[in-house]
Amino acid sequence: MRQVSQATWELPAHSPCPKCGGSGTFHGVFHRSPCAHCHGTGYAAEDGEALPLEDLIVMISQRRDHWHRKYRLMMQVPGVRQAVEQYQAARQAEQEREAMGYGQGRYQGD
Repeated sequence: MRQVSQATWELPAHSPCPKCGGSGTFHGVFHRSPCAHCHGTGYAAEDGEALPLEDLIVMISQRRDHWHRKYRLMMQVPGVRQAVEQYQAARQAEQEREAMGYGQGRYQGD
């Protein structure tokens, strides 16, 4: 596998995968699995051919880094961190309430 530097790398021309429609999943009759054509990413070259793995790795890591930066910026907005913590505490309390007591727990299949 060749080394690809993110500093000199350019985004290849891409479009949604023609096999999976850009979802990255193949829907069989009884199952779903990652698309073999686009390696489960949903991206293909403009001519419909699969992108090289080296380009996919760099492209996906750059998009991941972009969304991590966006998340960090969003968490710096006043009140957002407290709202997230309140939501998580309420969700945890709801899960604990659902799992407690006779006849109040989740169905376990017994």
